[in-house]
Amino acid sequence: MVLSLLKSMVTSRSATSTAAPRATGSDSAPRVFDFHGGIHPPEHKALSNRAPLVAAPLPHEVVLPLSQHIGAPAQPLVEIGQRVKTGELIARAQGMISAPVHASITGVVTAIEPRQIPHVSGLEDLCIVIERDGEIDEWARLEAWRDWRQQEAQDLIQRLQDAGVVGQGGAGFPSAVKARVRERHAIDTLILNAAECEPYITADDLTMRTHPEALIEGLEILASLIGPECILIGIEDNKPEAVIALEQAIRARRADKRLPPLDSRLEVVVVPTKYPSGGEKQLIKLLTDREVPSRGLPADVGVVVHNPGTVRAVQRAVCFGEPMISRVVTLTGEALQHPHNVEARLGTAIGDLLRLAAPSASGIARLVMGGPMMGFTLESDALPIIKTTNCLLASSPEAVPAPAVEQPCIRCGMCEQACPAELLPQQLYWFSKSREFDKAELYNLADCIECGACSYVCPSQIPLVQYYRFAKGEIRTAQHEARKSERARHRFEFKQARMAREEAEKEAKRQQRAQAAQKAAAARAETATAADTTSTSASTATAAAQPAPATDIKAFKTARAAANIALKKAEKALKAAQDSGESSASDLAALDANVTAAKTRLASAESALKAASEASESADAAPASAVTGASAPAAAAPAAAASAGDLKAFKTARAAANIAVKKAEKALKTAQDSGEGDIAALEASVTDARARLAKAEADLKAASETSESAAPAAASTSTTGAAAPAADLKALKTARAAANIAVKKAEKALKTAQDSGEGDIAALVASVTDSRARLAKAEADLKAASDASEPAAPAPASTSSTGAAAPAADLKALKTARAAANIAVKKAEKALARASESGEGDIEDLQTLLATAQENLRAAEVRLTSAQADGTDAPPAAKGAGELIPEAPKAAAGSVGRGSMASNVTLSQAEIEASRAENLAKRHKQVTIAVKAAEAAHRKAEAALSEADDESRQRLATKVDRTRRNLEHARESLAEVQALVDAQ
Repeated sequence: MVLSLLKSMVTSRSATSTAAPRATGSDSAPRVFDFHGGIHPPEHKALSNRAPLVAAPLPHEVVLPLSQHIGAPAQPLVEIGQRVKTGELIARAQGMISAPVHASITGVVTAIEPRQIPHVSGLEDLCIVIERDGEIDEWARLEAWRDWRQQEAQDLIQRLQDAGVVGQGGAGFPSAVKARVRERHAIDTLILNAAECEPYITADDLTMRTHPEALIEGLEILASLIGPECILIGIEDNKPEAVIALEQAIRARRADKRLPPLDSRLEVVVVPTKYPSGGEKQLIKLLTDREVPSRGLPADVGVVVHNPGTVRAVQRAVCFGEPMISRVVTLTGEALQHPHNVEARLGTAIGDLLRLAAPSASGIARLVMGGPMMGFTLESDALPIIKTTNCLLASSPEAVPAPAVEQPCIRCGMCEQACPAELLPQQLYWFSKSREFDKAELYNLADCIECGACSYVCPSQIPLVQYYRFAKGEIRTAQHEARKSERARHRFEFKQARMAREEAEKEAKRQQRAQAAQKAAAARAETATAADTTSTSASTATAAAQPAPATDIKAFKTARAAANIALKKAEKALKAAQDSGESSASDLAALDANVTAAKTRLASAESALKAASEASESADAAPASAVTGASAPAAAAPAAAASAGDLKAFKTARAAANIAVKKAEKALKTAQDSGEGDIAALEASVTDARARLAKAEADLKAASETSESAAPAAASTSTTGAAAPAADLKALKTARAAANIAVKKAEKALKTAQDSGEGDIAALVASVTDSRARLAKAEADLKAASDASEPAAPAPASTSSTGAAAPAADLKALKTARAAANIAVKKAEKALARASESGEGDIEDLQTLLATAQENLRAAEVRLTSAQADGTDAPPAAKGAGELIPEAPKAAAGSVGRGSMASNVTLSQAEIEASRAENLAKRHKQVTIAVKAAEAAHRKAEAALSEADDESRQRLATKVDRTRRNLEHARESLAEVQALVDAQ
């Protein structure tokens, strides 16, 4: 019996739905289609549509939330205590999908604070509170455009944005954004949604009766922006007075010869009364027989839909310059003695409006914003009305029955028959209840309009819409977390690509330094062989013996460092396993064995290094005592070169000690700030590191003094001008650049200390003075070397038998560099592709990074090809100057001699300098890109911090500090590279 009654409720008047509508005053009525499902609940519209529309009194105070629309909230522009006029802008829009907020009364801003807003969540939001100043209603209107047809379309769209016009029939979508829809879609139909199918609500009905001329003009304005071929006014047949008023307004507009002719395609289409015919997709189906695709928009089928209240707000904003500060609200329900419609200012308290309708003595049992089908319950009448408040439904205790007890689903199928979206509500119910949200998505849960038709007809009294809302919320949360995770993954992969690129660059630099060391050793040997004309055997022994100990010692040091690293890793793995407590006894035993083996290897490496050092010292002492008489001048040049190499080693040791001091101080500071760790051990580590730094600086100072005293002797024994080669000149330029960087760093540290008032100012001033003195000395040395090198002729290049093994090593290094460049290109392409797909990240910087990697790859391939060709065609004796640079053209057969060899050497040196300049330019470009990326990351972090809530503020503050340090480090790197470029 119950099922039969429900079926008759759903399917009743189905013949009326498909029949032709009543006549609208014309001979032929437009065709009306039908949509699936629908119900016919009691209308209850007669409660409020019998009284005329009236204006509500000005409120004493208004509360204006900054989120009265869909999209980003508005940003406040006023301060507490500031006086504002009616219509004055008090909060500006943020982003494309947003809308500004205007003062709805004249008064003083008394608060800008979070307050509860009328929302289904019942949460708080930032609001601006204005207290009325006397009885004056002083307006701050925009410019009125009565002759709006003379304005540009872009100006009209901007007026809608400036006036804060949003949709009054749904979620409050900004009308200015919808007016731009034809930029992306072809629109042929504009629909005025005047169906108003929700029970009790009559706000649109009274708006059409009272202001039909304004609606027609508002439609003309929107049509001029959208450019439709047809304008349809869809209205249900239960509003005959509104139909008559609109048709009379259309006839009067067509008869007015003072205005341009009205578009003859404007039609009033009366549709049968059926809920929810006022739904956007359902009305489009009724009027055009078009179906909006799943997850699609009306614009996808060439249609734009507006609400009567929105159209009137458009007309008021354009023609009279009035921002959206009021709207029509239906006051209805059995608990009100005089239900009617009022035009009230936004921000008015709901309780003040309800008192205009005289609440009954029995009180209000339930207060609903919206209608009984899609509205939501309010817990208080102290909340304000907003731009989307169309109805306040006050139900009496008699009209609100006790909530029914939910029963099990009997699978009757009534919900499926009533669903206007043609979904399967019973399946969606099961999926939502069992939290199978992925299956609910497959059954198009997103297409549910939450009209409540399924819940209305359910004989088991299941609140189906509540289940669907819960499932949608969970899906939105999961999607948000997935997007956050995807962004984090992209950032991690980009970081990995950057680290791999930097590692490849470091490896390439190490290979270059190794090749340079080999060439320097070969050059020293050749110089010694050419100079020692009287003691060939003794000089050859000295030249051959000098590079070997250094090379062996370096190998032993590398082995000792690798063993030390392996020991630390093994100890770290053992400690992690012990702390976790998850490893078995056998695993712990294996890790302990690894630690023991690593300690043994480290001890062996240190013993080998010590033995090699002692052997090197004894080997250096023997040749020094053997070289006497005529061999002393010949040994001066190698000795000077060796002292230069030792000086470089001392500088490297001093730099490593300095880095160790900084790391130890940083670890100590971190432990002191956090209160964790062994403070005493860290302090001892800092003291030890500083002692090592002091010893390294003392050794470097002694070596520098020795090098300076040895330089004149080497210069006096040289007969060919070889004391000032291009390599020494470059070393002096590098020293000058390093001194310049040191001056800038010292000056920056002094300025920071002076600004903050912290630190040892006197010590920093002394550091600046010392740095400037070093810079002056470096510049003087460079000038002297430059003057001495100008008249000197290049030294003859002689071949050496020790250079025969160099091409193979150089070729291997070039292949490694080419492989590293290829990896960098692939990773840059992958990062750029992911950034393009996700729409996140700096695309321009990634493109520049890819172009740089491609250039590096091409340069590496060219150098490798040239080296391979030289290794195939040229004899071994011709390869002495370096495999990275193509060999100079050979001289004619008749011109071979000292002059031709000198020319060959000069050309190779120029090529070397050009290659170095090219590499330095590429490094400068890469560091510039890194600075831009660091600046962008810092700006984004600061913007996120300014918008963060209290929970995430501390985390974002840490991120801002980290990005600031990264930016400072990048800028320092850029300054160092720029100094090297200037020195070159």
